[in-house]
Amino acid sequence: MTKEQERQYKPKIIRGKINIPYRDWKEYREEYRGQGFTVSDYKNMQKADQYFNGLELYLSSWDYDHHSSWHLYNWDKSIDERVKLALYHAEQFSPFPAYRDDFEGFCEDWEAGEYSPGATYTFQHCQVEVLEVLQEEENNIDHERVQKAVRQAREAEYQKRRRERATKKKYRPKRRK
Repeated sequence: MTKEQERQYKPKIIRGKINIPYRDWKEYREEYRGQGFTVSDYKNMQKADQYFNGLELYLSSWDYDHHSSWHLYNWDKSIDERVKLALYHAEQFSPFPAYRDDFEGFCEDWEAGEYSPGATYTFQHCQVEVLEVLQEEENNIDHERVQKAVRQAREAEYQKRRRERATKKKYRPKRRK
């Protein structure tokens, strides 16, 4: 990959303060009704939000989700413990938790720098007070070229399957005499 290709897209990055009003877990249940969460999940959502509340974090905004939310990007070392606790509680309501009820394992991986969340933690726009813009979005992607490459890849895959089908021996039962 060339340096030019690496610089084709940069998300907007800000330093922002998280402002999440306190809500009872029952309010989370109302908001996420019908999505398969349990009472324990709602309580963990509440805890995660309250650990994040008031923190100044580095957040990013991306074109791929149409800038629908702020994504957790980074944080200062001084608040590492609160972010760790928030993300542990977020792990508890994740659809694919790696650390369900395993705080010790989570902490070991966190301290070793091996923790990798299964998804991006996001915040609604109304929950973030923008304090400073650190990087403006830069989108130099040639969308026509990308669409052309996608069409070419699909056509190549179609032709490959077509050739494979054409060269396969077809099974024909032997006729009995």
